Amino acid sequence: MGENMISQIITAILLTIPLITMIIPSIKYWSEFKKEKKSGKVGKRTKYNKAFFYLLVAGVLCMWVFWVGGIIILFLNKFYSLLGFLTFSSPYEIVIQIIGFIIFYIGAITYNLNIIVAGKYLRPAPSGTLKKHKLIKEGPFAIIRHPLYVSYIFILAGLSFIVLSYWILIPTLFIIIGIYPTAKAEEKTLIEEFGEEYIEYKRKVGMFFPKFRNPRC
Repeated sequence: MGENMISQIITAILLTIPLITMIIPSIKYWSEFKKEKKSGKVGKRTKYNKAFFYLLVAGVLCMWVFWVGGIIILFLNKFYSLLGFLTFSSPYEIVIQIIGFIIFYIGAITYNLNIIVAGKYLRPAPSGTLKKHKLIKEGPFAIIRHPLYVSYIFILAGLSFIVLSYWILIPTLFIIIGIYPTAKAEEKTLIEEFGEEYIEYKRKVGMFFPKFRNPRC
């Protein structure tokens, strides 16, 4: 690879920082989830299109493998010697990497905000809603309706630019393909759960992109 690149050690450190910041809110989230699961307070379950749902799940699993696995190999200073055949060269490598880190950090921060703001109401997909569920409309949910799914795309796309690998865009494509039917299935459940409240929320807030104009009543 070219000499005008961010060093592997620095890259590994920059990729590790947001992972560390996720530890405390993630521990709190999963402890609350287990507590709710034991109580049996489950509301409605979503009927997913399995093909699209599994495609989305595969993309998310790949995200964690590339992220955590990449950090380990980068700390060993072996990423490009072991996986160089999966990367590309460019005269603008460091610029591409910087852009990648900006995209990646937007995704990582959004992911963290999802957990912090929604807490136990951010349910793992197959788990269903809670019996006394709350519709979260603050934080990133005030900008788009499905910020968690969008954060996955940003993280993976950012990683692709950071390590200069087109291959990481493949699981990104999995998520892009699976995200819409999965989100639509969840919204059907949420409309059944919250009725007009969720319909009004949909009018005001975009699905994956912000709405910049006031919706017509």
